[in-house]
Amino acid sequence: MLYRYIVIGFLFSMGVHAQKKQNTFREAFKASLVIVSDVSYEFKNEAFQKSEIILKPEFSYRLNRNSKFVLKSQLYTELNDNLERGFSEDDMASDFSKRLFIGDRTNLELREFFFYTNFKNKLRLTIGKQQIVWGETDGLKLLDVVNPQNFREFILDDFEDSRIPLWSIKAEFDIKNINVQFVWIPDNTYHITQDFDAPFFTKNLFQSPPEGIPVVINETEKPQHFLNDSDIGFKLNTFTKGWDLSLNYFYYYDDLPVFYNVLQITDTNNPYVTISPKFERQHLIGGTFNKVFGSSTFRGEIAYIFNQNFPSINPNATHGIESSNLFKSAIGIDYIKGEQIISVQLFNDLITDAISPYNRDLFETNMSLKISRDMMNDALNTEVLWVQNVNHGDGYVKPQISYWANTNTQLFLGSSFFYGNESNLFGQFKDRSRISFGIRWGI
Repeated sequence: MLYRYIVIGFLFSMGVHAQKKQNTFREAFKASLVIVSDVSYEFKNEAFQKSEIILKPEFSYRLNRNSKFVLKSQLYTELNDNLERGFSEDDMASDFSKRLFIGDRTNLELREFFFYTNFKNKLRLTIGKQQIVWGETDGLKLLDVVNPQNFREFILDDFEDSRIPLWSIKAEFDIKNINVQFVWIPDNTYHITQDFDAPFFTKNLFQSPPEGIPVVINETEKPQHFLNDSDIGFKLNTFTKGWDLSLNYFYYYDDLPVFYNVLQITDTNNPYVTISPKFERQHLIGGTFNKVFGSSTFRGEIAYIFNQNFPSINPNATHGIESSNLFKSAIGIDYIKGEQIISVQLFNDLITDAISPYNRDLFETNMSLKISRDMMNDALNTEVLWVQNVNHGDGYVKPQISYWANTNTQLFLGSSFFYGNESNLFGQFKDRSRISFGIRWGI
């Protein structure tokens, strides 16, 4: 718990130190509020999949031209208590990052609270609860692994909304033409996955025990130490000869635990399976590249993860798990013509060792197509995203349209269609296809 007081004390001491010129309160303080109402109807069950009301207040206070405090919070209500059924606590969140639950349907969350300062344009510091974004792929994530994710809606939610901000320190400075970003994250918060009966429980990630064999699930073994269990990383970025290049390194705990399992026998010779989830350390090294060629942008990301753990179908695997290095890449082209943007991406995952992973191939390929167009002086936007797994033939299509009725009010209508075999990543949600509509209002 000591880090709570360290972080808060550091924030305020830095703020006092940076306040060289006092602004009037009206000049320095800004506040805004966004209210979102979003409803989704599920075709298969002929019922509402979700009915959300979200309040997003945001406050900022500028101490001077170089320093400011930012606070973003969220009051979330899901009227039919379906996506996160009966949630009462965040088991995967650190004590300082837990949401405050008000009954089963409402929670209050401190989304971001950070202090930003710029020391003479040489050192830029962001200290507090924040999102740190690496990578810019559409539909699927590759390098964007710094912040965990809430999988309440699988991967359908906007990345900014699904990311879980973490208490962290981000320092940026320049060495000649290289921008250096250093991150330190002592916040032991991980992915929020859903219960077995939730609409977007990812059942295809786990092997089911033989029928009739009982299962005992032990408490998840989580990192607990403030310093030893911190995540740490850096990003080097430069622009040369038209190429925007970065090199990334991250030493972190995988945000999804490894589900070690053992078949055991009771004293009465009855078999049962014990599952012991545990978070494990990983190293990631990767990078990004992009360059503009006329009306097109060629871009890509690569990541090499050391000792990634996989559920295995190998009967000799230790506790049902095998590990291998994992090479991931994404290559994309964005073509812009007038108000229309066409983006094509190709994702590849290569397990480098000859292991026997459950429910996936050693080499997996996904592809995506995204088409968007602005009309009516940017008041109307239409977009469609299609993601397909080449190996297994499953995927999803997500068309949507949004319209700004005025400067404060946006109406939106969309849908999500899943297809494929229910044993595969996207196909498992083919009964969750839906239509969504809602309104976003800001003041």
